[in-house]
This record gives sequence, structure tokens and C-alpha cells, in this order.
Amino acid sequence: MTDNAPGPGSVYNLIKAALADPGNAKERHPGYRLQRLVTLRLEMDEVEIGKLADLAGIEVKPPMVNADALFDENLRAVIAWAGLWPLFEESGPGLHHHAIRPTGYLYQLDKVDALGMEAWRAYYRCMAPARQMLAASIIWLYRGRKDNTWLRRVPCTWHAAEGIAEMRRAGLLQDWAKLVVRYPGW
Repeated sequence: MTDNAPGPGSVYNLIKAALADPGNAKERHPGYRLQRLVTLRLEMDEVEIGKLADLAGIEVKPPMVNADALFDENLRAVIAWAGLWPLFEESGPGLHHHAIRPTGYLYQLDKVDALGMEAWRAYYRCMAPARQMLAASIIWLYRGRKDNTWLRRVPCTWHAAEGIAEMRRAGLLQDWAKLVVRYPGW
């Protein structure tokens, strides 16, 4: 796979380049969105996850023991610390992070709650870009793909290199990386 290809192996290369020189990374990886970087986590093997963890300064020893509980602990801490609870609720079935879902949706009816979604998007739009990137990343992990329910008509199309640089500047990069690296599936 080439350095510019949007595959799992390029995640490490893109993040490494973005940490060194975001402008150059954007040129070397044109069109590589933060959303693609996050959702590629689902395709990464243990070696790629380990490389990404090393780059982010996160200790991960594959296979991860208690992966659901560890991710849940990280997710809840990030949501609380970054002030994202208005965007998420603990109402889902299951244990750990499976109980956390985005607000603004009527899950029992499988449809958008118009007023709830309006409030969700208004809160999201008022956040600083790095916090938006963190919230959007949680949505992408929750959905396992690009999202058009919550992230419709809100900022979410950042280039991956710009996103890495902005989260680093805001002090959120390691929290973001922990979520991506330790993600066990929803």
C-alpha cells in the first residue's frame, strides 16, 4: 500500500507526518479526512495498533485484556473532561460503553428526535474545533463509518493532518488517540 493510500498502514504515516509538519502531511495525503482516519481503526491489525499507540505514547499490550472496560473508562473520562455529556447519554442496552449513545435520537422508534437533534447540533456548533473533532470521532466509532444522522450540517470534514494538529494544540490528541487505539468495537 502506498503512503498516500487511505488504508490502515497509512494511518501511522499520516499521524507521524502531521506531528512533524501538518502542512506537508496535508500535501502528501490530499483528501485524507479525519473521519477516514478514525474509521480505519476497524481495519487495523495488532501491529498497526501497536505502532499507533507507540506514536501517541500509549501503553497497549495486545491482545488487550478487559478491552471493553478499558475503553469504557477512557470514553467516560473523555466525555466528562471535555464536557460532551449533552451530546451523549447512558441509555443503551448492554454493559460498559455499549450503554452510551448519542442524544437527539428516539432509539425505540428508530428515528430522529427533531428537537433533541436541534439541541445536539446547537451544542456541537458552539464547541471549539478540537472538542468537535473529539465528539465527531466518538460518533464515527459508534457508527463504525461516516455519519449523516448527527454530523449532518455541522463542521466535520476536517483534513486528518489539520485535525491532528488542532487536537495536539488544544491538548486533546492523547485522549483522542486513546479512544481510537483502545476501541474494541461498539
